[in-house]
Amino acid sequence: MKRNARGIVIVLAIAVIIAGCFYVYYGLGRTASRIGGKTHRQVLIMPVQSKFISISFDKRDGSTVKDVTFLATDTFHYTQEFKDISPLEGVIRWVPYGTGSDVIQSRGLSRWTGDVVNLELPEDFKEMLGVDIGYSGSDERVKNMTYLSTEG
Repeated sequence: MKRNARGIVIVLAIAVIIAGCFYVYYGLGRTASRIGGKTHRQVLIMPVQSKFISISFDKRDGSTVKDVTFLATDTFHYTQEFKDISPLEGVIRWVPYGTGSDVIQSRGLSRWTGDVVNLELPEDFKEMLGVDIGYSGSDERVKNMTYLSTEG
């Protein structure tokens, strides 16, 4: 009986390793290209986009994170996170000044709940030019938004 159980465990382990290799090779954006040498086009699906604003790249935990900022048809600006490996991706909704922002201003919460994090735009905001998200320290993320003010 022990011999059969050991054989089943070995077969399952091999199946998991093979499935993992297929996942890496076929589903991980540029990671697949680096490992397998094949060209891979990653499609970033953004909901109801009416205008592309900017894209920011950041290397994190062995993966490249893409932060895409766009104006949606609901008139809000969004910064959506796309990762090569993790299915948990956070979203920021930039809300007008005076409408309030969330107390927790981290996409970490958004990744787990699936809801957006609301961040307030400056009072003199006229037009968004770009958003860059990176690190200011070892673990502290910074959101740098460039915009055109009402005063030019």
